Amino acid sequence: MKRIFALFLSALLALALAGCGGETTTSALGAAPTAAPPASEQSESASQSETARTWTEEEVLELYEAGREETWEMVDCMTFSDQASGLVGAVLFRNGDARTAGVAFLGADGFCRMGGADAQLTDEPEFEYLGDGAVSFKVKGEDGKVRSHTMSITIEGNNVTFKSVDK
Repeated sequence: MKRIFALFLSALLALALAGCGGETTTSALGAAPTAAPPASEQSESASQSETARTWTEEEVLELYEAGREETWEMVDCMTFSDQASGLVGAVLFRNGDARTAGVAFLGADGFCRMGGADAQLTDEPEFEYLGDGAVSFKVKGEDGKVRSHTMSITIEGNNVTFKSVDK
C-alpha cells in the first residue's frame, strides 16, 4: 500500500510540475507590456517632452532664424522652459530702423510668435525672463529716459495675446 501511495504522490507531483512549467509571473519577468496610448496622447506627451528637455541657445536661434524677417537684428537670446505655453526661449531683436524692438517667443512646436515695442533699445538692454511667458528689457523713450519694458505672451489654444508695459 505504501508503494501505491508513493507512486500516486510521485505522479501527482509530476503532473503538478508539468502543469506549472508554462506559467510566468510579472514579478519574475518585470512589468507586463501595455498597449500604446492613442496618437493624440502620444503627440501631446512628445510635445511635453520637447518642452521639458533642455534647449540650447543655438537651437533657439535656429528656430528664430527660420521665422525672422531680413531687417531684424538679433540683440540677445535666452532659453527657458515654460511648460504652460510650450515656450522654450526668446530672442530680443531690433528692427532695421533701430527705433523699434521686438521679442520672438519660440515654442517647442517650432512656432515663432513675435511681439513688438515702439521703443529704442538701450546699449545694454538687460534681457531677462521673468516667468509665466514674460520678459523684460531696457528701452529709451523719446524723452531720453531709460525704462524697463515688460512684454508677456499668453497662449490659449489658437489665441495668442501680447501685453507690453513700460515701467
